[in-house]
Amino acid sequence: MAEIDEAAILERAKALAEKDGFAWQLDFVAPDSPYAPIKSQPYLSDEARKRYLERARFELRKEAYRDA
Repeated sequence: MAEIDEAAILERAKALAEKDGFAWQLDFVAPDSPYAPIKSQPYLSDEARKRYLERARFELRKEAYRDA
């Protein structure tokens, strides 16, 4: 079985986190206007990011094994 690309794992982990309602990292971009609402979204700790990366790696391996 081929090794899973690290970029694919990161992309999947970020997608899983977003699906669960978490931001992968804090975004300090200023809003477009002074009256724009500030997006409030919980972000992930280092430990939580590691769990999402493990989950993504597991899912991708499972898909690769199923497709093989």
